Amino acid sequence: MKQTAFHDGRKALSCRFDHFYNLSIKFWYTDFKEVIGMSNELFQYMIQSDPLSERLYHYRLKAFCAGRILAQAEENPQSYVHLFRVNYVVRGKALLLIDDQALPVHAGHAVIIPPRGILTQANPKEEVETYFINFDVSNLAMRSEFMTRLLEWFPFYQVRDNDRQILRYLLERIFDEAADAEMGSCLIVQNLFCSLLIKMVRMAQQGKAVLTLRPIPISSTHYLISRAVSYVYQHIGDHLTVKEVADSLNISEIYLYKLFKEHTSQSPQNFILEYRLHLAREYLSNPDVPIKMIAQQLGFANADYFSASFRKYTGCSPSVYRQQLLSSNEMLLNPE
Repeated sequence: MKQTAFHDGRKALSCRFDHFYNLSIKFWYTDFKEVIGMSNELFQYMIQSDPLSERLYHYRLKAFCAGRILAQAEENPQSYVHLFRVNYVVRGKALLLIDDQALPVHAGHAVIIPPRGILTQANPKEEVETYFINFDVSNLAMRSEFMTRLLEWFPFYQVRDNDRQILRYLLERIFDEAADAEMGSCLIVQNLFCSLLIKMVRMAQQGKAVLTLRPIPISSTHYLISRAVSYVYQHIGDHLTVKEVADSLNISEIYLYKLFKEHTSQSPQNFILEYRLHLAREYLSNPDVPIKMIAQQLGFANADYFSASFRKYTGCSPSVYRQQLLSSNEMLLNPE
């Protein structure tokens, strides 16, 4: 039986909010002397920034898609296409495939997955239910720094939820807001998402991060399609060839074609191209990144080839697409 995916309230969150603040709170108390026969008390909270809030602000994180996946039997890599992702395993056992390793992820664990990683079921014959939220680091210059921080906070990319399941609660509130979008929903979702990340970091510092984990050996024929997709993610900025992907798995190009046709209904070349163009649409939402730099980041031979491919994929040029996004966001922020 093939995998099916269910997306509850999955909506693209197109508006862009670069400014958010998580603020530490200091408590002040003042006792006023008796005035007109009464004693007055003032409770005042001084709000100040903190290092984590400032760092998240400079990363310019943007959540753009949230939902639920119920995976059954065979893998379907198309459901794993993402930039960065937070996954929460609701039930079942999963595997994080990353850097030629398979790391177990148990129910009640939240895992932050970089673009080169894939979460799949631990047993191909058993289903696993996960929540997810896809996000990006819009400040491309700080992506490497963000990855370094991730491994400092979460050595194995994951953290255990607490007894109150606060991480699950925050994800479900994000779903509720995205499912019935109203005025201000996009900003509420972004703030909830930042709260989710901050909670995960706090839990890691409180000893909830997974610090010891034994990778599971992967046989040469196990999870081949997911490993192929993971390799594509990891090398998407290179001039990637089908032969290179096949060689990384020690299989023939013909067999790789068969795998992609069976699981994605398209050739490896089309999968790679569509993934690059999928990422391009997200990068174009950041007006500070030149189109030429986007083409280089995504492994296109030159900006002209990128523009031609993007026009064929979307029906408009990258510059026109970016302008449409900016105009749409301006209307959301200033409806009058």
